[in-house]
Amino acid sequence: MKTKAIRSLRIANELAASGHRILWTEPCRNLPGYQVFIFEDSPVLQAVLTQSHRRR
Repeated sequence: MKTKAIRSLRIANELAASGHRILWTEPCRNLPGYQVFIFEDSPVLQAVLTQSHRRR
């Protein structure tokens, strides 16, 4: 299973609201004190990420 790490809480909440499950969280390696949200990677998840990026 391929996974996708999301650092943004806003994006993680948006993905969760659209039906994607957070598989687990882990500490961010690059930014101590922050969490990374791990999702199962899929074409649907990529589409939601693309839409979210376009709205910014």
